[in-house]
Amino acid sequence: MTFSRLCSDLTRTLGSRNRFRGSYKSEAAFEDKVWRIVRARFTLHFGRAKLSQCVLTSHKRNQGREERQAWKEFLHSKPGPDVWALGSKNRLDIVVKHPVRGSIGIEVKWLSSRGHAAKLTQGLGQVALALANRQRTLLLIHCGSVSNKKRRDLRSIARRICRATATQMVIVP
Repeated sequence: MTFSRLCSDLTRTLGSRNRFRGSYKSEAAFEDKVWRIVRARFTLHFGRAKLSQCVLTSHKRNQGREERQAWKEFLHSKPGPDVWALGSKNRLDIVVKHPVRGSIGIEVKWLSSRGHAAKLTQGLGQVALALANRQRTLLLIHCGSVSNKKRRDLRSIARRICRATATQMVIVP
C-alpha cells in the first residue's frame, strides 16, 4: 500500500459517521478508540511485525513495552514527534509512519459542553505546525455535543480549508 493510499484509507475509515456514534466520557476515551482503529488499519495493510515501530503515541496508557521503547527511539529521531515554535513544544496524539516513506500526524479533539472554538483553533494550529515534521496531518473532531447544523457547517468549512492541502479534517459523528 502506498503512502497516499494509507492516508486516504485512514481518513475514510476514521470519517465513517457510524464508527463513532457512541458517547465518550472524555477526550482520552475517544483517543483510545481512535488509537485502536488506527492500529487495526495499519495491521490490516502491513501486518503486526512493524506495528509498534510505525504507529506511535506519547500517551502511556496506550503503550505496551514495545510501544514504549519505540516511542523513546522516536523521541530522539529526526524528525521526531515535536515541533518547537516560539519556545513551546507541539506534538500530535498519534503518528503513523509508512514502512517505506512518509508519516501522518493525527490530532484528536473531543468537544464537550463548551470551549468548542478554542479546541478547534488549537487543533488546527497543532496540525499546521506538525507539517514541519509530517507529510500529512489529520484533525479528527468528535462533535457529539454540537448541534447538527453546527456540525454540518463545520464539515463545510473543513472541506473548503483543507482542499488541496496536506491536512484533512474529519468531523464525527
